[in-house]
Amino acid sequence: MSVATRVLVIEDDDDLRDTVLRYLRGVGMLARGLESAEMLDAELERQDFDAVVCDVNLPGEDGFSVLARLRSRSAMRIVMLTARGMLDDRLHGLGLGADYYLVKPVNLRELEMVLNNLLQRSQEAQGQGAREPGHHAATEAGDITAHAPWRYHDTTWLLLSPAGDRVQLSSAEARLLLCLIEQPREVVGRAALLAAMGRPGLEAYERNLDVTVSRLRRKAEQACGEKLPIVAVRGEGYSFQADARIDP
Repeated sequence: MSVATRVLVIEDDDDLRDTVLRYLRGVGMLARGLESAEMLDAELERQDFDAVVCDVNLPGEDGFSVLARLRSRSAMRIVMLTARGMLDDRLHGLGLGADYYLVKPVNLRELEMVLNNLLQRSQEAQGQGAREPGHHAATEAGDITAHAPWRYHDTTWLLLSPAGDRVQLSSAEARLLLCLIEQPREVVGRAALLAAMGRPGLEAYERNLDVTVSRLRRKAEQACGEKLPIVAVRGEGYSFQADARIDP
């Protein structure tokens, strides 16, 4: 990559944090480390990061809380690095918006490849979102585009806007979106959406649904320059208010 990747590693184990930082710096990344989330906000104010590698079992604010907080305000890539290998923990992390979940002891080469792949997808999505001046002019072709459907590729978790802009989704975002576009313009209940995301319909996960929808809307608008037509129906659920097509 021509511009060095900026990675923030939040890990309370000093030896592991130093090992990860040393490896990432050795492959050309600009890596910074924190032993807890206490200084996270101050660090993010000082500089921007392309990705965060975050441990779950942190002192004070845990990694799941950090993940939810970051996802509520940022589209940066987030990799959870943790000793927790239980399926429920992995699903919880993915449901909160983690892009990837690695279980300790982690292979550092694998971590490097995960980060490179995630950031390459981000760059591709941003590149696809760039348009020449006059792209949205009212031409005959533009009119056709305006009526084209949103398209979702189920095998790659890729969403395409009517204009052809690409949005790479996380697993939770993909499952949520698929549930909505299978029933376009219909209200899909919150319980059904949580079930589609692999989360039981418990009060503890209600906020998780809203966070995922908010993140998905923001990600689509950043990549496409237009709003994703997911509408909240108060007290019921959400609805995808546009034509959509599901591709294999």
